[in-house]
Amino acid sequence: MQRTGLRLRDRLRSPYAYTRNQRYSTQKPKSPHAQWYSDVLPSMVPIFLLGSAVYLGLQLAQTRLFHEKYMIEARERVETLESQIDVALQRNREREPDTTPSKSPSDKSSWRFW
Repeated sequence: MQRTGLRLRDRLRSPYAYTRNQRYSTQKPKSPHAQWYSDVLPSMVPIFLLGSAVYLGLQLAQTRLFHEKYMIEARERVETLESQIDVALQRNREREPDTTPSKSPSDKSSWRFW
């Protein structure tokens, strides 16, 4: 009875099962180097992607902070220069007396277009 069960199972088996198993059994085994890459490389892809994302995120944060620091320093420099300009303008105003010539209505220009 057992023998008929085995034969029946053998008959129900796919005709490609034997050739597939035979094909795998005739291949020579992988070298240790190839085996290491087939074991390690697929598991390293997510780690590589995560590491790249973290690195790029930190680089973006560093660039943003550097730009913010540069803008603060530039703003301080502009404020310093503006205050120096204001002081220089006040000194010039104090040195020059108010001698702006006033025009009288009788002083008309002698040159005319028409």
